[in-house]
Amino acid sequence: LKKNLLFSFLAYGCGDPAIAPTLTRVVNGVDARPHSWPWQISLQYLRDGTWRHTCGGSLIATNWVMTAAHCIRNKRKSKSKTYRVGVGKYNLVEEEGGTRYIAADQLFVHEKWNSILVTLGYDIALIKLAEHVTLSDYIKLACIPPPEVILSNNYPCYITGWGRLYTNGPIADKLQQALMPVVDHATCSKPDWWGFGVRTSMVCAGGDGIVAGCNGDSGGPLNCQNSLGKWEVHGIASFVSSLGCNYEKKPTVFTRVSAYNDWISKGHMGHMSESSSVVHEGVKNDKNLSWSQKIANLSFPPLLSRVVGGEDVRPNSWPWQISLQYLSNGEWRHTCGGTLIDPNWVLTAAHCISSRTYRVALGKNNLKEDEEGSVFVAAEKIIVHEGWNSFLIINDIALIKLANPVTPSDKIQPACLPVEFSTLPQDYPCYVTGW
Repeated sequence: LKKNLLFSFLAYGCGDPAIAPTLTRVVNGVDARPHSWPWQISLQYLRDGTWRHTCGGSLIATNWVMTAAHCIRNKRKSKSKTYRVGVGKYNLVEEEGGTRYIAADQLFVHEKWNSILVTLGYDIALIKLAEHVTLSDYIKLACIPPPEVILSNNYPCYITGWGRLYTNGPIADKLQQALMPVVDHATCSKPDWWGFGVRTSMVCAGGDGIVAGCNGDSGGPLNCQNSLGKWEVHGIASFVSSLGCNYEKKPTVFTRVSAYNDWISKGHMGHMSESSSVVHEGVKNDKNLSWSQKIANLSFPPLLSRVVGGEDVRPNSWPWQISLQYLSNGEWRHTCGGTLIDPNWVLTAAHCISSRTYRVALGKNNLKEDEEGSVFVAAEKIIVHEGWNSFLIINDIALIKLANPVTPSDKIQPACLPVEFSTLPQDYPCYVTGW
């Protein structure tokens, strides 16, 4: 099922800059509008006590960065270097509000990457950050395109980075952007272009002899806007011609991200289970809220057993359990569970939410029967975590504001939420409930 999802289309909070980039048809690089590419990062390494920019990259989760393998490991670069990631940056030589620097905790280079045979592909790496970043107007997540999406010839995309302004020129201080239309594989693989030097797992862009990626842009994104207006990172800057950065018929070659969706997810999903502590704008993280202090006095104590297979529960013994339902062809259908945490609010999973019409059923035990004490309330507002990413399955949490507050009863009670940062020990007994 996951492979069939249009990952970036469903990923809330990615590819949508708070400060829109200034898009022009100018083909030569220009200073980007400050913070208009908020997933762009600066990968830096420590040398002689000074941090130096070496590559770009894309923030794809609150503690994960995607970059090029050659930025981490090649003939001249040792994996023993100390790295950090600069997020929220625009000018590398100035101190800027909203900027953060986070140490690289773990580096994952594609197992088939070969620094001697760059044209084989697999020029992709993931960096796990030592801590989560807090998303802001200056720091946002990149969207990853759905698997195997290939853009058409001349599709308008933008390269961004702090690479050299021209062959052998200086590193840019301010983030640069340039329009680089996609060159399809049929053209890019022609003998007088890149020939056999490019593979279908790559994407070419540029090649007009005027604008191109250059040293320092490596690992950075090729940003392409989808039909819904969201920006997707379709490429990771990989290599340019040895004849120079801006050489005609030698477009910049990028790792095609949509060829590596499985590697990104399957290879490291086990490392991506930590959740972000970002609180969605408009939802107060107030420890003094009355519902977080409540201890729900149950009128029907649950019947707890050691049975590990599912079993019918004692009716209404989990009175905070709700049924999230959507309208389809005039009928309400159960789609997900959830938890009443306040007379006005329900907690559920982000992946349960789409553009449908929803209602919440409370006080229910049997979904097929009319039951005394049960109520149905329309969903007035839905707030999905801004860090939710349907591809990486992180920050899978959402809040639903009910159109009307519910009245607590023996069958309808709010749940208690745990103390902040509390964790349970191994083998602590818990119960999952649902239909």
